[in-house]
Amino acid sequence: MKKQSFILLILLVSFLACVSAPPAKKETRSVKSQHERARIAFDELDDKPVEQSAVEQTEEIEPPPAPVKVSPPKKIVETPSPSSVPPVVEEKIDFSSSRYLTAKGYGSSKPESINQAKAELSNIFKAKISSDVTSKVKQVSDSVKGSSYTRSLQSRVQVVSEIELEGLQIGETQRERSEYVTMVALDKIKAKEKWERDIRKVDTEIDILIDKSNKSKSKIQKLLPLKKVLELWVSREATLSRLRIIGFASEFDRNDMKDILQNVSDLKSSMLIDIDVAGPNGKSVRDKVAEILTDNGFKIGDFESNADVSIQGSVKIDEVKNNNPRFKFARATVSLNIIDALSGTQVGQVAENDRGAGLNHEEASHVSIKKVSEKVSEKLIQYFN
Repeated sequence: MKKQSFILLILLVSFLACVSAPPAKKETRSVKSQHERARIAFDELDDKPVEQSAVEQTEEIEPPPAPVKVSPPKKIVETPSPSSVPPVVEEKIDFSSSRYLTAKGYGSSKPESINQAKAELSNIFKAKISSDVTSKVKQVSDSVKGSSYTRSLQSRVQVVSEIELEGLQIGETQRERSEYVTMVALDKIKAKEKWERDIRKVDTEIDILIDKSNKSKSKIQKLLPLKKVLELWVSREATLSRLRIIGFASEFDRNDMKDILQNVSDLKSSMLIDIDVAGPNGKSVRDKVAEILTDNGFKIGDFESNADVSIQGSVKIDEVKNNNPRFKFARATVSLNIIDALSGTQVGQVAENDRGAGLNHEEASHVSIKKVSEKVSEKLIQYFN
């Protein structure tokens, strides 16, 4: 009986060892713990009380596992596909015709369509301004006997007609087939306020210049401020034309321009100009300049002390070296000072140079003098006109 009990005891211990064995990955129990469990099994066979606490005390307490740091889940930002991006909607402005002057521009890109629209709006003004101001200038200049200012005033008209509009508002850009279309608009109320201020400012400048001319004693000092008045007057007429284009009647007409232009014409026709050009070729330059100025209505002569204006200058000839054996080249340089004969004050200066060619140096010099004399004479005419 005892032999059977012993065999059963061995089987029981083996069974308990298998059941209580931890997984392969875990730490095995200690040898001491296994012996203690065997003792308890024998005590149970002999009907002895089992000391549960002994088992619990002999078991090795496994340390708690170290805390594992868990990274927070990454926030996934989804990039919307192009089709899901809402289109940029430009602000739509109501450009009513009662308040705005508009024009459309077309182009292969948005900037190009905007620039074309601005150019189109400027062209509306350009053609009308040129027509209005030309008509006004002709009306005034034709009424002045002996006036030679029509050509210079006409050239001024071309300058003031090239208007660059400011303060334009850009409307929304639309796509029409392969082109971009943009509308630009000019606020007529704001433009009216600005252009009326500009006219008042010009009127103030004109009045100051007229007063300066009246107080001057010499003819040239009287003429120069009035010449500036005529330039301002043409610009002023261009601004008035702009006002008419946007639908506002003119309330800024000046009635003194005819008298001013007549005064300018009288001063110019009565002014005695003495010309003296120093240097070996000075006489050739002097004669050519005098001829051209006389043809344009100026009184040129050897007036000496009786002159209103004295033009004094010099001419220099330089040989131009070149590799052409058949021709010689020369460069003539002319510099002229314009002096108020009454006060001795220099009031202006013109200078030019040009090159001439000839079979010899003398012939090349003659050609260069003729060419430069024509150029410097044209500058003198522009100065007095």
